Amino acid sequence: MRFRRRDRLPDEVRDALPTELGERVLAAGRTTDGTWVVATDRALIDSGRRTPWTDVVHAQWYDEEQVLAVDLLPGGEPSYRLAVADPGRVPETVHERVMASIVLSRRVALAGGGARLVARRGDGSGEMVWQVVADEGVDLADPAVRERVDAALADLQAELG
Repeated sequence: MRFRRRDRLPDEVRDALPTELGERVLAAGRTTDGTWVVATDRALIDSGRRTPWTDVVHAQWYDEEQVLAVDLLPGGEPSYRLAVADPGRVPETVHERVMASIVLSRRVALAGGGARLVARRGDGSGEMVWQVVADEGVDLADPAVRERVDAALADLQAELG
């Protein structure tokens, strides 16, 4: 994916980004308030907020409203919406980066519903990040539920080697 000239970030914006050593900017767009939203190879960055791809459960671009909705892992930061007047390649890049972070995803039936167990590539470290995203109403603190989740995670970890 090439970063097009018209998407070019002003130098002062690029210099102020909270990026890590070796992190690459892949796409950028202007929000409706004139700030920038930037997709890097490791995170989505906007107005001082940095969201690693491993924290994004789902992202959706609403073309008619020109809004990017970002759903995050439960228990962490709240999900958010960005109004983007000039999105550039941000919507496509966000979708690609979220999907690329997922190595394996399995659904497990549990008391009260289920959960999705997800193995994701860590941001830049190469380490695997394991996540459990439970349905609403599933109590992960319940010992029987925890035992089932732990067993399923062990099976998936063994499957990946």
